[in-house]
Amino acid sequence: MNALRSLTPNAITPLPADGRYEYSAHRWSLPEIDALTLALAARRPLLVRGEPGIGKTQIARAVAVHLGWRLHSETIHPRFDPEHLIARFDAVRRLADAQAQKLGEDSDYWSPGPLWRAYDWAGAERFKSVSAPIAQPVAEPDGHVILIDEIDKADSDLPNSLLELLGQRSLAFAPLKLQLGGPDARLPLVIITTNEERELPAAFIRRCVVLNLAAPEDYRGWLIERGRTHYPGGDRAMHETVLALAADDLIDDRSTMKQADLPPPGAAEYLDLLSALHDLAARDTAAQLKLIEKLSLYAYFKHSVRPSPRRQSRDPIASDPS
Repeated sequence: MNALRSLTPNAITPLPADGRYEYSAHRWSLPEIDALTLALAARRPLLVRGEPGIGKTQIARAVAVHLGWRLHSETIHPRFDPEHLIARFDAVRRLADAQAQKLGEDSDYWSPGPLWRAYDWAGAERFKSVSAPIAQPVAEPDGHVILIDEIDKADSDLPNSLLELLGQRSLAFAPLKLQLGGPDARLPLVIITTNEERELPAAFIRRCVVLNLAAPEDYRGWLIERGRTHYPGGDRAMHETVLALAADDLIDDRSTMKQADLPPPGAAEYLDLLSALHDLAARDTAAQLKLIEKLSLYAYFKHSVRPSPRRQSRDPIASDPS
């Protein structure tokens, strides 16, 4: 059964604001739908590759909203341990309690991770610890999406260690004497992103479904379409001339950065600028156009390039931008 059968290219999934993310919206492409369909059916992680800001992370958020599943996000850092996906030990809190002479048992300082929640939601909800005090139980979701973001920032051994862990239906966790999952366990959908800052092991790539998100040929048109998706009308209306001018400035600065062999700005910076325009001068097209000329440089031009075609030295923004 294809859980994504109701999705079609160019369909838009609104993404409500939550404790971690602001409101957004995702416009689906056919490659995204096909890659996710394969990953779900094959029970393999989906590796999403592409430059920063092209929308890799948002795919995980969008598919979780579309399916009604729980999203768990983990951003990789050099000290990330694969077992953090099962449970995480709060060494800082333990040290503080030891210094205050109120040290508990070691088991008190563990908190459930996404794999524990995916394989044993009820057990994770019941688990009492200092780090994750018991609260009002939350109903078990229909499924789980685990986002592992920026895996290229990890130690070189981490990708293969992750795959070994993620490929198991049954997990043992010795510190808490846990046995999770089993032959009939429902695997979560795992989405892994990379900004291509480090080459990933060939064995790791072979065991993933891979979606390559390349910048589209009509990059300007693609940016404007993303702007329309995020600011479709009503209280979030934004005029086409604003979307176009913000895109034109980004294209110019993107070209400058590429010529200097520096990371170029992308859709993330474009949407940041639109968000600022919306907050500063909602539905005031004339004011937004003036603000673009003042602000786009600071949103897009993030490297020191000499000679610079644009200078970060202008008159301050007036208190009334109109």
